[in-house]
Amino acid sequence: MRNTTKALITIVAILLLVPSSALLAQRRRGLVDVSRDSERYGFWLSVGGGAGWERFRFDADPPGTWSEDQAAPSLWIALGGTVNPHLRLGGEANVWVHEHFDEINQYNVTSTLSSAMLTGQFYPARNLGLFLKGGLGISRSGEDIEGPGGSVGETGFAFLGGVGYEIKLGRNLFLSPLASLMFHSSGDRDAPEGNLHERVFVVGVGLTFQPGR
Repeated sequence: MRNTTKALITIVAILLLVPSSALLAQRRRGLVDVSRDSERYGFWLSVGGGAGWERFRFDADPPGTWSEDQAAPSLWIALGGTVNPHLRLGGEANVWVHEHFDEINQYNVTSTLSSAMLTGQFYPARNLGLFLKGGLGISRSGEDIEGPGGSVGETGFAFLGGVGYEIKLGRNLFLSPLASLMFHSSGDRDAPEGNLHERVFVVGVGLTFQPGR
């Protein structure tokens, strides 16, 4: 009788422990196995720079004619959120800065083309870093003259298109080489020269920090 009682107690203990162990194992597997389906998620911040080649023309110029390329540094900063692994949305500020000396009038000139845009980056493949970039916003073309005339400039509209690739450097850090082309348009259609059309082709690299959700 005593042996039978011990056997029953042992069987009951085993039956009670098995479900508990199974539940514990299930919980542990859940904690260990659950992971993100993609490297892209949450809030992101990006800064970058590169070389920019600028050209301009006016409506009054012969069709298809542009000024000679002016190469100068281009910088940008952007931030936003990740809608899903295929799409990042955000805002971006960028500027192209060209400092030169006007030999005819003998003074220094700083030419700038800056913009503030709403941007989107589309990733065709979920598990690849390739992306297509587009943007739309306001822009300003100006000159800061160290001499008579001071600062001049005009505000207009701009749009941007580009292509890049995200390379993962760490858990929350990506290197993003890219190429983009931004168009700016501003001015007065009734002026003799018409509207100003300006464009900057940029080849550069950015660092994207993705702190999380």
